[in-house]
Amino acid sequence: MRACRLRVWVLTIIASALSCAPAVRTRTSEAPSEQGGPAAAVLAVRDLGALRFLGVIRGRDGGSSARFRGRSVWVFGDTPLDYPGADGSSWRSSTWCWTRDFDARDGLSDLNEPLDSNDTPGEFLPFTPEEREYNAVHNRDTLPVDERSRWALWPGPLVVDPVSGKAFVFYSKVFSKVGPWAFEAVGHSIAVWDDPAHLPARPNVGMDTGEPTLLFPKGDAPVIAGAVGVGEWVYAYAARREGLGFECILGRATFANALTRSAWQFFAGKGRWSNDWHEAVPVMKAAPMLSVHWNRHLRRYLAVYSTPLTNTIEIRTAARPEGPWSAGRVVATGRAPIDKEAWDYCGMAHAELTRSNGRVEYITYLRGTGFLSSEMRLVEITFR
Repeated sequence: MRACRLRVWVLTIIASALSCAPAVRTRTSEAPSEQGGPAAAVLAVRDLGALRFLGVIRGRDGGSSARFRGRSVWVFGDTPLDYPGADGSSWRSSTWCWTRDFDARDGLSDLNEPLDSNDTPGEFLPFTPEEREYNAVHNRDTLPVDERSRWALWPGPLVVDPVSGKAFVFYSKVFSKVGPWAFEAVGHSIAVWDDPAHLPARPNVGMDTGEPTLLFPKGDAPVIAGAVGVGEWVYAYAARREGLGFECILGRATFANALTRSAWQFFAGKGRWSNDWHEAVPVMKAAPMLSVHWNRHLRRYLAVYSTPLTNTIEIRTAARPEGPWSAGRVVATGRAPIDKEAWDYCGMAHAELTRSNGRVEYITYLRGTGFLSSEMRLVEITFR
């Protein structure tokens, strides 16, 4: 299980971003540009407390969200439960919730959790029959801990296609054993979500790798850190470790061709895009999980992320998804986790909740509150 990921930010380096990192050969001679001017100035910060999830939920990872079919939908990774669900498991690798409350000034209400027959959240990203069968055999509580293993599907950012109205959910497929580092991503892909009344689909994308659902198999570009839609294009960021920080590269494809691997191109610097992701250059320093969206008030794209190895949240701004991005600016300090050796993580903004044309933003982050437990705290940021 990924217990420590709920506690320690370092473990959110995720296989989804870093198991492919040794294959990354980005041209580090071109450092991330920080010529985009200073990041926006903040007038006020207000802590709105923890979101109230269903009582059976001990904690959850991730927390990307988007406006989708008239709802604010939120997707999460590993979600430990207080008691087993209908399938006999007290662990979910992906869950989701939704609300029609877009006014976050007093927090968020009516967070609806789709439940199974045992009143526990079900899996959000559907397993294939083969994955489900493997988990049923190898992830049973009756097995010795050192013999357990499972397939996990960890959702990342979701972006809605303005033409079709469908949501594209980026995710990692992970093979996991018991232990804080006992997991490895076998690749990354995109699930397609037609309507919140139904679960998303993981289409076969035709890659001849033995993993037909994976658009980016192991060793390919790990575009899972963050994503943003711009007209007909979807842009996706990949993070790689650089010392104690993370450099992000950027890929893009049209929504119409996003499930075709050959349609993806990567920013190679000086206005050039390449179909070879190894030619990609870093566009900014950030984190393995971030959000990016257009802010009307700032007239810039706004990137939000948890500062690595601290309890602070940073922002950067840019006129284009590829930058040049501004220098990072700390805009908030989160409440410290219970474990003094851990850090807050998963800082990100929720574009569907913005007010005053983006002058007021709402940001969440995850804070560890004990063994296998965490809370997601909501913060209001007002720009000058």
